[in-house]
Amino acid sequence: MHISNHLSMVEKLRPKSNEIAAQTALYLAAGGKIHAPEPAPAVQKNPEERRQPPSFHRPAVKAETEQQVSRIRELAKTLCRTEICQQEGITLGVLKGVARRYGIQFLVRGKSTTPPNKATPEIEALLVIQIKECIAKGINRQQCCLSVGISSSLLYRLIDAYDINYPKLSPAFR
Repeated sequence: MHISNHLSMVEKLRPKSNEIAAQTALYLAAGGKIHAPEPAPAVQKNPEERRQPPSFHRPAVKAETEQQVSRIRELAKTLCRTEICQQEGITLGVLKGVARRYGIQFLVRGKSTTPPNKATPEIEALLVIQIKECIAKGINRQQCCLSVGISSSLLYRLIDAYDINYPKLSPAFR
């Protein structure tokens, strides 16, 4: 059995409820009618609109976004994604999100033949000098990558390409 904590409140308001019921009965007896509002008509959306999240942008922001989308749509006809990112000053993740949201297709280009860790000869020469400085300091390869700010694959490629004698760490005594 469950006893309501609010039962005393219900009993306290019972006279007021009876009074309102009596006034309603008098109103209806005098020919009054109670009008119930009709439900609003259901708005039918096509499936594409239902998939789109609602836009909570202010009008100025929405207009700016629409301009950026139209620029990206035009650039997508002639440029690849990385070039569009550079020109618009946005990240690839933002560009992919915009493309998915607005159905933009990008120009597809073949894979580049140069490795992603390939640098210009001038930059490579500077990196080789920094790597040799790390060898002189007695820093291991992993610390060299961190201090120079390069990936380990780039370090290994430079070691092979420029015949750098960078000793590996000897195995620890076990």
